[in-house]
Formats: sequence, C-alpha cells, structure tokens
Amino acid sequence: MNDLTLLNHMTGEQYLTYLQDHLKDRHLLDENRNLSLANSSEQDFLELFFLEKVFPQDKQLSPHTVKAYRSDAKTLLTFLTDHSLSFRDLGFPEVKAYNKFIKENYAVKSAIRKLEFFRRLLDFGYETQFYKSHLSTWISKPVSKKGHYIMEETRHEEAQTRVQVRELNQKDAEFLISFFPKVVKAKRNREQLEKRNLLIGYLLYTTGLRASELLSLNWGSFRYNHKGYLFVDVIGKGKKPRSIPIRDETKEILFNYRTSIGESVEVNMEDTSPLFFAIYNKRETLSNKKRLTYPALYKIVKEAVHIAGKNVKVTPHWFRHTFVTLLLENDVPLAVVKDWAGHSDISTTNIYLERVQQDDSHVHLKKVNVFR
Repeated sequence: MNDLTLLNHMTGEQYLTYLQDHLKDRHLLDENRNLSLANSSEQDFLELFFLEKVFPQDKQLSPHTVKAYRSDAKTLLTFLTDHSLSFRDLGFPEVKAYNKFIKENYAVKSAIRKLEFFRRLLDFGYETQFYKSHLSTWISKPVSKKGHYIMEETRHEEAQTRVQVRELNQKDAEFLISFFPKVVKAKRNREQLEKRNLLIGYLLYTTGLRASELLSLNWGSFRYNHKGYLFVDVIGKGKKPRSIPIRDETKEILFNYRTSIGESVEVNMEDTSPLFFAIYNKRETLSNKKRLTYPALYKIVKEAVHIAGKNVKVTPHWFRHTFVTLLLENDVPLAVVKDWAGHSDISTTNIYLERVQQDDSHVHLKKVNVFR
C-alpha cells in the first residue's frame, strides 16, 4: 500500500503530522505551504486526486458510484496508453482528442459523466500546478435531454430525431404488473415467488423507488407514523433519506408476501433482513436469504414485458417515471412529488410537470372561443 493511501486510516493528529512532514519531504508544498504538484510524480498526482476529489474521507459513496468512477478512470488510462501518452503530456490537442473520442464512443449520459471526471482531474491539476494551463476549459460535453426521455431517429438519411417518453400510461402499467407473477416457472416455492414478484411490481409503480432503493429495502424499512399510516424509509442518491407513504393495496400485497414466506407482518424497525431475496428451487433457501440482485430484478421486468407483449424497451426505471407523472396528473403539489421522488432539485420534477401541462394543451385550447 502506498503511503498516501494510508491517509484514510489515520486519526486527526496523525493526519496533520503526516501532511506536515511527508508532503514537505516529497516537495509537494510550495513556499506558501499550499499543495503544489508542479514537480510531483504522476503517481502522487493521481493518488492525491482520488483522495481529495474522488474518495474524500468525509463522503460515503454508493457501490454504483464507486464502480462508475473506476470505469471512468480506466477509460482515460486506456486512451492514454493506446496513444502512448502520460498525464504530463496532456495539452489542448490531447484534451480535444479525448473529448471527441468519448462523444463518439459512448451514450450521452455516459459521455457526460466521463467528461465530468476528466474535467475534475484537469481542474485539480491546474489548482495544484501540475498543469500550467486551465485545460478543462476546452472540454465540451454533449447536450442531454433531462428527465424521462429517449431519442430515436425518424429518418436515417437525416440527423433528425424525435422524443419519446420512458414511461407507461396508467392502464399499461397496471396491465404489465399483473404479469410479474406469471414469469415464475419453478414449481417449488411457486406461491412465494409469485407474491414476491407482484409486490415488486406494486412497489415500483406506487412508490417510484429506484431499482437500487427497492433492492436495498429491509423489513425494518417500513414503519407506521403517529396517525397509523404505513411508510417506507429509503436512503436515496447521495445518502439522502426520504419517506414514502404506502398505499393500502400495496400494504395488503406486502403482508400477503410476508405471510407466504412464514414471516411476521408485525412491523419491526430493527429487522435488517432483506425484503426481497432469491428463493431458489430448494426447500431450505427460505431461511438462507441472499438479497435479490439487479440482474434478477431486470429479468423479472423484461420477461413480464415479453409475456404481456408490451414495449420491449421497458425497464424497472420506467415505473419511476410513470409514478411521478401520475402524481402530477392528479394535482399532487410539486414540492410533495419532489420529496417522494427524491429529486435533489425541484427543476428535475418541473420537467415532468412541463410535459404533463403540454399533454393538456387541448384542454386549455378548447376553452378559447376562436370562432364567433
């Protein structure tokens, strides 16, 4: 383990002593005692970048985020290796070439994330004098259509596109959920699997949970409030907690599922056992709870879509978009929808509202008497 990686395991006093002694000994401080990497090795530059900007001590990242950062770092390192470049070699031509490479080889959202990782690295290099120029100014990210949209070409001979919404209408969502239990092929534990899958569908549709949030649920995630209503407590993006009310229909299916697997329906906030787990074709697995994985969830949704004969592009996330739109169509206040959906900014929720209002354009138009 390199000395710099030990920083995360030190006490406050040890941390200060290390920074004072070792950074000075390695000539990583300038005359003003500010961090300076002008003459540092590339390894020191990279390790300090990850320690200070990517994986700081006071910030807990989800496994998904950690995996994404590692992927972004690997993409950049591979590009540099393929072109016989070092980090010291980066300048205007190399930044523009990498920018072009990312735009041409990755989907918009992935490209934006990878270029944002690259921008942060270049900014850190400029702030610490590793780079003499502000190279990140030459990065240009692709434009992303925020919200619940997918883009499709309308004519191959032209770069014209049309926008489609990644959500279901209420009728199709309810119809599709009814097929979740029908994907079960196993004979043993069939009832438990069917009830589990049905609950998955109802929670996706009536709570708007992200797939990762759904799979992270424990029995202890549920609680009654002081008025006797059932809520589910979720830790969302950025480790932000939120509470979502559970509809009576979903509550009934939840308790049916719990009963079918031989568990109590008495709410116990101390219970950390997974709500959803893999029930294999063996008798003993009901007592050996291995949390359901995303590939398993994805397969349930895709098989239900196939059997129902619906849009093959539907994924678990479509139900989240459907939930948000359905709330707004039924005049639930924007701020309430934002909180239930766990949006970090109300502008994200407002994107849904704008489309709902656009869909209602004819309702408003009919109120106008244009012919006398």
